[in-house]
Amino acid sequence: YERLDKVSPVDFDCGQLCGEVCCVYDEEDYRNEELALYLLPGEELMYEDSDSFELYYIDSSEIKYPHSWKDQIYLVKCKTPPKCDRSIRPIQCRTFPLIPHLNKKGEFHLIFDESEFPYKCPIVNNHIKLNDDFVRTTYEVWSMLISNPLVYDLIDMDSRMRDNRKTDYEIII
Repeated sequence: YERLDKVSPVDFDCGQLCGEVCCVYDEEDYRNEELALYLLPGEELMYEDSDSFELYYIDSSEIKYPHSWKDQIYLVKCKTPPKCDRSIRPIQCRTFPLIPHLNKKGEFHLIFDESEFPYKCPIVNNHIKLNDDFVRTTYEVWSMLISNPLVYDLIDMDSRMRDNRKTDYEIII
């Protein structure tokens, strides 16, 4: 968390480009879809006493997760977007718009997150250049995280699912 606190994707508040849509989306405007951020193993401990985030879990058998994830899958949702406690934002939020990806040879890269969100991120859609220190630090952090077998299994599964939909990613690093 500390490493990612020192870097930012761009030199300005990217929320001003889109009205902080990733934080303040109106669920009713998006076909009643509820968005939450999944947590990596152990990350739920950051949210146990939080006033800013709602912590909840689902059983790993209820969603498509790697078989190695046998316990509960924890998720968080900001209670008062966009005014959540930024000091405990999830890894997924801290490293957006980049996500880890393993190619078919098992090589680790970062790519733009082109997931199907109910909103458009201007940084992703317009391929706005990211700060080099953000890219480098995000790569270093995910390199450490992926050494956890559960995280590796999740990244591998997500990568294979992406590969089934698309194969030409813009590799950032």
